[in-house]
Amino acid sequence: MSTVARVFTVPALALLWWALGFLAWQSSGLPTAFESLRPTLPISLTDLGVAVFGPLGASLVVIGLFRRWALALLSVALGYLVSAAVTLVPGAAPFGWSPTPFYVNSNERLIMLVLIAVTALAGLGLGLVAIGSLRSYGFFGLLAVSPVVTLLVTVLMDPGWATVWLTRAALVVLLLMIAWRSWSSGLLWPAFFLLYWLLRLAMTAVDYGAQTLSRRGSGVSVGFVAEAMLDVVRSSWRLLLGLSWDVFWPAAVIAALLLASRYAWQRAGRVSS
Repeated sequence: MSTVARVFTVPALALLWWALGFLAWQSSGLPTAFESLRPTLPISLTDLGVAVFGPLGASLVVIGLFRRWALALLSVALGYLVSAAVTLVPGAAPFGWSPTPFYVNSNERLIMLVLIAVTALAGLGLGLVAIGSLRSYGFFGLLAVSPVVTLLVTVLMDPGWATVWLTRAALVVLLLMIAWRSWSSGLLWPAFFLLYWLLRLAMTAVDYGAQTLSRRGSGVSVGFVAEAMLDVVRSSWRLLLGLSWDVFWPAAVIAALLLASRYAWQRAGRVSS
């Protein structure tokens, strides 16, 4: 990649990293499209799920596009530092608006900013392990499905109907990546489904834990939050298993048909030659 290309690509992917991780969160509850583009980061523990899964998936996408550790790290660092600066510095946002609410505890804010940095680096690390292997990236790419789908729905579509079908389309791509070079790798698809279900369970538990933390003023402890997360897992695993299967099986059928068509095409080509 030339120096000129890097100058333009690094900031572009820094913006993509922020948009994948946090644009949908920014857009929720805000009245105008312009206000939803404020490049800030979540600093309240009530947004714990955003801080964990957003930057994780976004970093995975960035390193998947760059396929180079140094440039991906530079992009993520740029996206993080700019958005953190806008979050922390009064008057840094457009029109002098200060994005830090007065009621946010400084320790809470620090915890969130450190957590976002850690999960962003974790995404880069997972991507570094996965690049070069379609099968590995197919599995790890599962972590990026939620940020990508949420961003597309937020920017382009009506969330009432698009989310499920976009998720299925993303799963088709990942399933094809797993089995593209060898159809026998399709035997790993049940493991992929298991991971997909467990990821949805984890996201649900973290979101519920964040809601529990929002009531910490009445004496909520870490143990109480952990127990609340376990309770929601116990009560919702069957429901999420069914919902996950409803999303997964059409994607698996489509991916299997595409692989079968590719195999038949290749076999017909060998026979004719």
